[in-house]
Amino acid sequence: MIYVKGIISFQSFSKLPKSKIYMKNKFVNMKIIEITERFSTTEEEQYVVITCSFTVSMDEDYACKSLEDYNGKVKPFLQKYIKSLIYRVEIHHLNYLRNSEMKPASRLSSY
Repeated sequence: MIYVKGIISFQSFSKLPKSKIYMKNKFVNMKIIEITERFSTTEEEQYVVITCSFTVSMDEDYACKSLEDYNGKVKPFLQKYIKSLIYRVEIHHLNYLRNSEMKPASRLSSY
């Protein structure tokens, strides 16, 4: 697995989130840093720009020979989870994640 930490800004047409956690699942964790004021494209269509800090766990890709090769894979990976326009992705940390560092999804007992 590849561990990525950074900042993302994207457009949102939905209602403003009520908590600081924008998204949290097995692969993506996003916490809201800033929400800009509403912009309008038309009278009916308004949106905000949300900026979040994120951590991502991505599968390794055989085509990537070094960590730097994953720089171009982060935005498409995040785009699968965020269905609106992404303005920027800043990568602050990129590293290999060993299996021992991964959090178990659930533990099954063998009783």
